Amino acid sequence: MGTEGGTIVGIAGNADVKDIIKYIAHIISSSLDVKPSDCLLNNYGVITMNAVNSIIKLFPELSRELNALASKFTEIQEASKKLVGIKDVGEYADSVLTIFTTYNVDPGIYAVFAAFQAMEVAKTCGENDAKFFLVRTLLAGSLPFNLYRVLLDYLGMDHRFPINLLKALLETI
Repeated sequence: MGTEGGTIVGIAGNADVKDIIKYIAHIISSSLDVKPSDCLLNNYGVITMNAVNSIIKLFPELSRELNALASKFTEIQEASKKLVGIKDVGEYADSVLTIFTTYNVDPGIYAVFAAFQAMEVAKTCGENDAKFFLVRTLLAGSLPFNLYRVLLDYLGMDHRFPINLLKALLETI
């Protein structure tokens, strides 16, 4: 199918798998050089706890999931800190997706969490420091979704099939 304007975003239907891979590499590459400031590193714990508390306050219905992850936050954050300095897009994608699968992290919940961390760090250290967490928000949504698209398009599957399957399974609950 090809891309329009060098992006797969906004293109209806299936995309060429190579185009999806190029897009994933573009998203990761744009994130690789974003480094935490000293202020962010010195206030990481406070920023994280403020983000958790804000999310629980706004989304009490997610408190069970957040509390389950909270017990693993130290491990997850340590694994996440190892992402800083990776220059290879394949290694970066592997590391991020390994964190998600190792700890069964819901990318949506992680994206909300990273967005709240961005808001907290903006208050504590300034708006420029928010980019560190915003790239994680972007990658939390982009990598799993685009991996899903790669699988569907590589297998030549109709994009409606998994949606209809999910809908049918939801109707059984």
